[in-house]
Amino acid sequence: MTKALFINGSPRKNGNTAKLLLRAMDGASEAGAEVELVNLYDRNLNIKGCMSCFICKLKGGKKGVCSFKDDLLPILQKAVEADVLVCGSPCYCGYPTAGLRAFMERMEFPTVNYSDYSKPTVIKKIHSATIYTMNCPNEELYRMMNYDHLMDNSAMQLGVFGPTEILRSYDTYQFSDYGRFDAASFSPEHKAEMRDTQFPKDLQQAYELGIRLVKQVIAER
Repeated sequence: MTKALFINGSPRKNGNTAKLLLRAMDGASEAGAEVELVNLYDRNLNIKGCMSCFICKLKGGKKGVCSFKDDLLPILQKAVEADVLVCGSPCYCGYPTAGLRAFMERMEFPTVNYSDYSKPTVIKKIHSATIYTMNCPNEELYRMMNYDHLMDNSAMQLGVFGPTEILRSYDTYQFSDYGRFDAASFSPEHKAEMRDTQFPKDLQQAYELGIRLVKQVIAER
């Protein structure tokens, strides 16, 4: 059975990022995968970024997976054993959320081979993708603000495990009631229009992404 793990790096369990991840899960499930969603901001989870313990670099030690014992450890173990991994995050000040960054640090650093950088320590091949949501209105401004370096470079590090891609959802609807917030630079009417016209297209892309990743895995077997 193909295993597909979805990581929600948003504090919101029902926000734009979560909705896109859930739609990608629908696609993966329809393609035949066993799917699971993890919310990194679950209040019951105690999660830290890389603790620089270097256990993953010990001679004769366990390689390719983080060993620091907190609530992220079992999630990481599922991630490195998955066939498909999809991470999601809103854009916070030009970066993925701190929660997703913690996951990425702990996921990727154990693969770094200090004896031969050209041979990363990867347990198995994983087909992956990252979904980003943001207020940024379009790809042109995204690149003008250097988000392609700040956000995309983080996402592309998953490429150490195998093929990876990025899905971006721009100009998202952020507040349920724009009148309650000090956000005069945003037009509620425009945001509502994007929610009703563009976001459904993004959801369809996420659905197709889930199907595509699982089919890639199956085709390679």
